[in-house]
Formats: sequence, C-alpha cells, structure tokens
Amino acid sequence: DSEEEMKPKKARRGRPPKYGSSQSSPMPNTPRPNSVPTYQATTPVIKPEPGQEETLVCLMCPETLKVDTNARFHYSVHYYDANAFISLLKPEDLKDGKAQDEIGRVYKYTCPHEGCTRRKMGYKEMCVHLATAHQQLRQLMMEDTRPGIKEVLNRLYPQEIFSAVKVKQEKGVPLPFAPSAPEVDDSEDVDDPTEAKVEAPKVFKAAPPRVFSVIPKPEVKTEGTSLAPRVDKIHNCLLCNGPGKSSKDGRKLNLGSGLQELKYHYSVCVYNEGGLSTFIDPGQGSVKAEELEEYGAKFRYKCPFPNCSKNQGRNKAIGYKEYAIHCGVAHHQIEKWMVANMRPGLEEVYAAVKIAREEESMEMIDMPEVVVEEMHTCFICEGKEREGRNLSFDGSMVYQTRYHYASCYYDEGAYLHEYPPGAQNMNEEGGPKDILGKEVKYHCQEKDCSVKRKMGYKEFTIHMSNEHGGLEQVMKDDHREAIRNLAGRIKK
Repeated sequence: DSEEEMKPKKARRGRPPKYGSSQSSPMPNTPRPNSVPTYQATTPVIKPEPGQEETLVCLMCPETLKVDTNARFHYSVHYYDANAFISLLKPEDLKDGKAQDEIGRVYKYTCPHEGCTRRKMGYKEMCVHLATAHQQLRQLMMEDTRPGIKEVLNRLYPQEIFSAVKVKQEKGVPLPFAPSAPEVDDSEDVDDPTEAKVEAPKVFKAAPPRVFSVIPKPEVKTEGTSLAPRVDKIHNCLLCNGPGKSSKDGRKLNLGSGLQELKYHYSVCVYNEGGLSTFIDPGQGSVKAEELEEYGAKFRYKCPFPNCSKNQGRNKAIGYKEYAIHCGVAHHQIEKWMVANMRPGLEEVYAAVKIAREEESMEMIDMPEVVVEEMHTCFICEGKEREGRNLSFDGSMVYQTRYHYASCYYDEGAYLHEYPPGAQNMNEEGGPKDILGKEVKYHCQEKDCSVKRKMGYKEFTIHMSNEHGGLEQVMKDDHREAIRNLAGRIKK
C-alpha cells in the first residue's frame, strides 16, 4: 500500500465520527436495546401524486371515491342507512326497526375494543367507527351477495403489505408475535481491531388481520310462522314489478337488514293503488281515492299516536299521502293490508314483517280516529291577502278565521248599516271620516264583554262582528252560497 493510503483520514468539522469505525469508537455496532425492529415491506409503498389516486365508483350511488381516503367511510354510511348494523350493535332505543336517537342526545356508546378511544359517541357515529376502525365493514361486505360487492371488497381490503417501522418496546411487555430466527453475519471486518460481530436487524412476519364481532346476531324466532325469511334475501316488489310491469325502485328489496326500506316501498305502491285508504281514514268525506286532496293544501294531518316521533319537537302537519305512508310503515298498517290482500309470493314478505314487529314487542292495532285540520282559501279576498290562503276550521284556529272574515267584510263596507259611524264621524258619502280613532273613539256596550278600552271605528266594528254575533248575521245574508254554507262551520 502507498504512504497516502496508510494515513488516517480526518473527520469533518461539525460532525461526530461514525460509530463502528476502527478509529472513532471502541464500541461494536449493535442495535439499541430499547428499539424493537418490526416487520419490513417486501416492496416499497409509493405515495401517489395528487390527482393520481386510485378511485372507484360507488355501487349504491354515482359518487366517485378515493380508495385510500374516503371509500371505506362512504360505504359504511350506506350500510348504516340500510340498517345493516342493527344485528351487530342493537340500539338502546330500538323502535320501528331503527335507532330513534342517532346523534347521542340521550343514549351514548363507547367502543368495546381494548386500547381504543373511550370517547362517547352517538349510535350512528359508533356504527361507522366500528366499520372503519375495527373492520366491521369488511365483515358486512363479505356477507353481502349483491353483484360487484366482492370486487369492491378486494379493492378496499387488499393483501396487507407492511412497511418497516421502528417501534419502541416498553420494558416488561412481550412482543405480540413470535420473531423468526435472526440472521447473523459471521464475516469479519478486517479494518476493525475489535473483531466484533455485528448482528443484522431482526425481521418479523406480520400477524394476520383480526376481525372482531361486537354483538352476535340474534337468532330469528320462527315459531307460529309457516315461512321464515332468509337473512338478507333479495325480493322484487309484487306490485310495481308484477306481470307486465317493471320498476327499478322495486327491485332487489331486502327481507333482512333492509326490511324498513321494503315496508316503505310497499306502502308507497299500495298508496298509489288506493289501497291504504281502507285502513287509514282520510277524513275528507265520501270521496274516491283518486279524488283525495293529498298534499296538504286543504287537509292537514297529525299522527294520532301521541308518542310517535312525528309528534315530537316542532313537526308540522302533513298532507294525506305522507300521513298514510307514515302510518303504513311506522304503525304496521301495511301489514294489515298484506293480511287482507294475500297473494302468491307475498307470504314470505308478510312473515318477515310480522317477525320483525313481534321481536320489538309491538302489536298490530286499528288506527285511532283521524286528526285532520281542514283548510280553505277565503271566499271574499280569494287569497289576495296572505292571511286568507290557509284558513282553518280547527277549534284552536277558528278564531283567526273569524277575524279574517270580519276584516274582509269591513273592507267591503258591510257594517255601515249595522254599525253606523255617527253624525260627527260621517263623511258626505256616508262612510267614516276617522277609522283609526284619532278624534272619535267608540266603546263596546255589551254587558259581559271583557274589552273596556275605547277603539277606533274599524277596530270597533270588527270587534262587534267577531265577538258579538255580527259576523254570523252578515254571512247568512251574503249572496254567495259558499259563504252562507260557511257560517255554521266557523260559529264561535
């Protein structure tokens, strides 16, 4: 060797010499005792460039998803909307086949898996958490027999490839998996005077993924029924997909986890055929099904069951169509229709609906008396005034209807003969000069009247008409038949 090669090389300024060389450190090159090497990737994981992420189109809606980001969450929400989690995590307030409190106002849930978050969540968030964080989505998709689901499953859950990551091992805590035999390099380093042997990093095999089940699926009781529905059996609607008919919405209905959607679909189909009015009284008199006012322009309904979710909060009255479909689904009236209209193929649908109702300890009862509010447009102003477009005959609202008609009659001059303004407040045409009471005021002389203050002429005449019988008299003398027929219905 030349003299230049025998000279030791100088270390660079500002950098410590590398450990393991013969000149810089006497210590051998061994792994740190607190560092636990983990399994290594066979192939490097390359992060895709922005805009080049792997995508797929959702089978249940037209949205395009990114496989590595939002696809699992998106499919979890779809399965939740189809009530697929009821058998995995039964809600505390199960009613009508679904959780009533989805966001956790009353009932909150905590993840049952050890080491996972202890944060309390609503029922919907809990289901999506189990699906995405604990592979419940994978389990659901493995059991889903619909076309295309298997391909989506393979893309969302491909063969796991793990990257090399160093994890610090806690003292006294054993590794969760058995390491393979270490590979030892027995070759000598001729430049190392210590002749220490250096062990290569240990390589461990990845443990297989574990799939958890939160709550075992309940057994379906079939006692007392001749036909027991299969779990998640696909069914095509017998009404909109019957002989000579075809409807996309009525295909691939589910007799298992999608039973709530099936009941809704049948309720809509039966309503469209006029079949629900036999069991759910419209309260519109003797009119044919096709002549019913169904959108709430004239008749508005409230659910007659006080504890129903439709009566909670600030829910508004609804039209007959929405009311009838609601009662068909939530109050089992579609089941009564099935009993009265049994046909080939409907037996298994009825059996599935009946079993679901009995598991919830619900009874199939007749509908109570209909709670309906009849509306109409004022026959005088014909709705030109906003207040005259939705006048009600309901007992609590009839006062407003009376006041509106009394005001409309004042505008027509109907009170000049019945309630003359008096000489000091009459103009040349016989009408009142001061209608607001700036100069001339009036007071009610009825004995039992609670209004003691003085009023202007307009307020006085409307008060006398609405409170003391003047309105009924004017309506009876009206030349319009519709108004004469109305007089008895808005009587105070």
